[in-house]
Amino acid sequence: MPPIRVLVVDDHAGFRRTICVLLSKEPSLKVVCEAASGEDAIEKAKEHQPDIVLLDISLPGISGIEAASGILRSSLKSRIIFLSQHTSLHVVREAFKVGGRGYLTKSDAGLELLQAIRTVSDGGCIVSSLIRKQGWPQDERGSNDETKQPQSG
Repeated sequence: MPPIRVLVVDDHAGFRRTICVLLSKEPSLKVVCEAASGEDAIEKAKEHQPDIVLLDISLPGISGIEAASGILRSSLKSRIIFLSQHTSLHVVREAFKVGGRGYLTKSDAGLELLQAIRTVSDGGCIVSSLIRKQGWPQDERGSNDETKQPQSG
């Protein structure tokens, strides 16, 4: 089985590098490229057609939320996992509304990122434990049932 191809998008080079190093230790994953802005993420997604895009929300230029639709238009098979410091349920809803399949807080990434990538790659949705603890409704995407398919609409 070929490795899951990942695009890592974050404007903080140190965090981006840490994520890339973590992913490089997993033989089932391959980081195909990195980006530091929303605009660059759209271009890199178009060029590399990754399976998974790890996308920060706070980016220079257009935000990750704004970039998501461009990524999904230019790379039809890509699935987006937002990886952000934002913990507002409103922001999480917006992330799913624009096509996200996962939402992890950066504080949960160390423990949950690899499973999140696998879950989303297999067609499921996921939300980090910190967001669930804040009262994320179980009937929304990424509920406690990590393999739940997204709702239509």
